[in-house]
Order: sequence, then C-alpha cells, then structure tokens
Amino acid sequence: MRILIAALAVLAVLVLWDAAWWLLKGVRPLSPWGLRRALRRETPPTVLDVRTPAEYRLFHIPDAINLPYPFTDEDLTATLDNREQPVVVVCMTGHRSPPAVQQLQRNGFGDVKNLTWGMSAWKLAGGETLSEE
Repeated sequence: MRILIAALAVLAVLVLWDAAWWLLKGVRPLSPWGLRRALRRETPPTVLDVRTPAEYRLFHIPDAINLPYPFTDEDLTATLDNREQPVVVVCMTGHRSPPAVQQLQRNGFGDVKNLTWGMSAWKLAGGETLSEE
C-alpha cells in the first residue's frame, strides 16, 4: 500500500510540474505518444535535445539536434534558423526543457512544445532511440 501511495504521489508531482509550467508560463506539453504521431507527419517537428552531449550520445531520438541548455541566443539562432518550424524540446526528465522552451519563445519561435517527462517517458513509452556509444 505504501508503494502505491508513493507512486501516486510522484505521479501527482510530475503532473503538477507540467501543469504549472503550462498554465503559469505558457510552456505547452506534448506527450510521448503525441510526439510519435507528430514525427510521422509529412513535415515533422524539429526535436531539440537540450541534454549534455554525453547524455545525447547515450541515446536520443533519431534526427534530434543536440544543443545543451543553458545556451546563448546566438547558439540558438545558429542551430535553428526557421522560426516557423514546430519545435519539440527534450531533456531527460522534463525539468531542463521548460526554461529552454521559454528561451525559444522569447526568440520568436511560435510553435514550441515540451516533451512531457522527457526522454525517460519517451523510452518508457517505447519511443525509438539511437545510440552513438
């Protein structure tokens, strides 16, 4: 029973974390299943992976671009040049990516979302990954 209560408490914290960023800061969440559907579209979103290079090499979403957070506005502009292209920002657990989403929004990117619970959720949901190790 204690394990169930602990698991529900962790889940509640995770849900509240995403809800707070969305409702208070305008960071729209995207579930792993939503990203999977979006990646199958004719024009898929750009996946911006803001984890460290070592984390990225360990495993990442195919075709994701690695730009570790924090990054400068100049690095962002040099990495992503199409502000009209939808972007999904990814980190390991969904805690580094919301501030990165805000930085993209401040730089004129209009359609930016945060992968809910990050690469952890992507892997748990069976999302495809590549490894460079």
